[in-house]
Amino acid sequence: MSGALPSDQSKTAAHFPASGKASVQVELEWNGPIKDQTTHFIMEWMENRLDQLSSPGLLKKRMVRVAVELLQNMHHHSAIGHESAKFEVRSVNGTHWLLVTKNALSSDKAEALRQTWQDLKSMCNEELRTMQREKIASKQRSAHGGGGVGLNEILRKAAGHVTMEINHQANDAYVTFTAEIPIR
Repeated sequence: MSGALPSDQSKTAAHFPASGKASVQVELEWNGPIKDQTTHFIMEWMENRLDQLSSPGLLKKRMVRVAVELLQNMHHHSAIGHESAKFEVRSVNGTHWLLVTKNALSSDKAEALRQTWQDLKSMCNEELRTMQREKIASKQRSAHGGGGVGLNEILRKAAGHVTMEINHQANDAYVTFTAEIPIR
């Protein structure tokens, strides 16, 4: 299928040349609740850091849009009673960032998320774009005011270089997203 996005088959978001070892450095690690002020702090830090790294405007914009959607997903869909979440920025070879998020969610949301993700991953970029436009044009909004396009946006802006894994531990489900985005 033309324009298809990379699949989750590899179970990793990293798509770096195999000719050498990747140099990975943690740029930012946040562990704790994701609240409005958390999101503000992380986004301001990212924008300042990308400016320091002289990241081109379009790449910076893409990074920020993916980060916003990942943070909103954590803020709106984390399981009640789970105050801890993880947001991490890793620099790989100074050319890409990996945005890694992890948070708890209810088992029913986990299954719905898995199905939605599989459906989105099977679409080409043009299908994703069309679906997003239709949802935005619709008057339907979720309880938190969203239009249901966050996963679509993450997938499109990360050019498909994003994985989602759901792991069950005891009575909880945990979702981990890893998105790879160039900064140069």
